[in-house]
Amino acid sequence: MDGVTTLDRRRFLTAMGLLSTVPVLGACGGGDSGAAAGPTEVRVGVLPIVGAAPLTLAAEQGLFAAGGLAVRPERVQSGAVALPALVAGDLDVLFGNHVSTIAARSKNLDVVIIAEASRARPDNFSVVTLPGSAIQRPTDLAGRTIGVNALNNVGGLTVSAVAAAEGVPADRLTFVEIPFPDMANALAGGRVEAAFLPEPFLSEARRTLAVRTVLDPCSGPTAGLPIDGYVVTSRFAEENPDTVQAFRDALVEAQRRCADRAVLEPLLVSSAGIKPETATRISASAYPTTTDAAQIQRVADLMLRFGALPRPVDVNELVLAA
Repeated sequence: MDGVTTLDRRRFLTAMGLLSTVPVLGACGGGDSGAAAGPTEVRVGVLPIVGAAPLTLAAEQGLFAAGGLAVRPERVQSGAVALPALVAGDLDVLFGNHVSTIAARSKNLDVVIIAEASRARPDNFSVVTLPGSAIQRPTDLAGRTIGVNALNNVGGLTVSAVAAAEGVPADRLTFVEIPFPDMANALAGGRVEAAFLPEPFLSEARRTLAVRTVLDPCSGPTAGLPIDGYVVTSRFAEENPDTVQAFRDALVEAQRRCADRAVLEPLLVSSAGIKPETATRISASAYPTTTDAAQIQRVADLMLRFGALPRPVDVNELVLAA
């Protein structure tokens, strides 16, 4: 990928192709597909970030196949950008950040969360600058351009929340939309003055550009914040309950296995094209094995506080019960 050579687009698509190695013989349907109909195809929109690593593991270790699923990944820029495809039926499941999902639900879009993907840990994300930048501390971000992969999503929200705690009003932050694979080049080329980066792009940018962290978006008011999850439409969930349950069951086991660094690091090397020296430095996400609506409510409450929601959202109505 541009500026992040160890994760170029072709290698990502090849790696994520592991998710569709089971022959696709059937389309999504209800619980009576049976073995004779072949595995059920599930089209999943996904980003090449560490929070989605369990999805790859579930396919590589046959967890989806054991549940009768053939998961076909489709690369997306962000959850916000891909939500219309989910609602239109062009995707069955979407890996997306909770901010975009909650915002969509507030606009009456037909979306529900079927599983959490990751929660924040220190240094999972960073707002970084180049070594010679005049931006040295959070207060220096006022009036500067900050690259995020999509506007009005988890990047801008978490940066705004932590910056506000440091005394920087949200209206003094300027966000610029740039896909994660292009972010390092944008920073190096001066298109933005700072960049919001998740893993593995963060560790790779540190290795190749010696970027410096000026703000940890997952600290203070956002420490331990639920970041992203797997989303479907309520219609899809109602019509395909067995598919949703099989997907969740496989994912929960994959989340449990990925909590072990001895499992995660080789997976990142073999299936995501990450250099071994980068994999050892990555700050891994927390991979919950349950979905906690009360924790996700923290995201909705922050959104309301920073003007990303016109009215309160009850996350209990957004999370599909197991």
